[in-house]
Amino acid sequence: MRRFSLTLGLRDEIYRNFQHQWNPSAGAGFWLNSWAKLRASASRAFRLPTYTDLYYRDPANIGNPLLRPERAWTYEGGLDVSLPREAKAAVTIFQRRERDGIDFVRRSAADIWRATNFQALNFTGVEAQVAVVAVRRHRIELSYTGLNGAQTVLMGMQSKYVFNYPRHAGVATWQAAWSNGLMARTRLGALERFGRSPYAVWDTFLAWQKGRVRPYLQLTNLTSTRYQELIGVSMPGRSVLGGLELVLYRPR
Repeated sequence: MRRFSLTLGLRDEIYRNFQHQWNPSAGAGFWLNSWAKLRASASRAFRLPTYTDLYYRDPANIGNPLLRPERAWTYEGGLDVSLPREAKAAVTIFQRRERDGIDFVRRSAADIWRATNFQALNFTGVEAQVAVVAVRRHRIELSYTGLNGAQTVLMGMQSKYVFNYPRHAGVATWQAAWSNGLMARTRLGALERFGRSPYAVWDTFLAWQKGRVRPYLQLTNLTSTRYQELIGVSMPGRSVLGGLELVLYRPR
């Protein structure tokens, strides 16, 4: 068995006035045995401010033509484990160190959102995932992500995007497929965003996967939870979507 793996990459991004940014990346893996693998990676990212960031203006938002590009280094390390009965588990610890991060901020709800650069932003988090085949044709997946950012850079201001991140997010998914063609999937996600109350959203999907006519039914936000992914933008309540998929040709 090959115990080591190494991946190296280098990307050059050329933008206005032929300026450029080098963005390297590296990843390594080490197999402890046939079912456990350690991994680590590091990469650099670069993003130019968009037209909206620079010049957009309306009664609630104003861009900033003096914005600097974002630059960030991301580091992560983790462990992947393959368990019996097709079960898998993984845990990852990561950190993102961002410089000149772009966001829209305001001092109060009565103020307008203004585009600005944060000189330094550091986020540290952990991810954990488990997938288990509980019974034949039934699969259960559990995942959790925790994230913490150094919010002292806000200096009492409100953030529209960067500090609207989920501090805690958990998802439980169950999926099953039967030999008669019926497939069912349900997903329950609970999330707590920075400085806001936690909420949960429950979705379900049913479909028939055999024959030329395949009906399906999708139910989203079954509990009609009221929540906002972006401040001031309410997400849809309970909804039902159904339809038919027509298979015109099936290869032999």
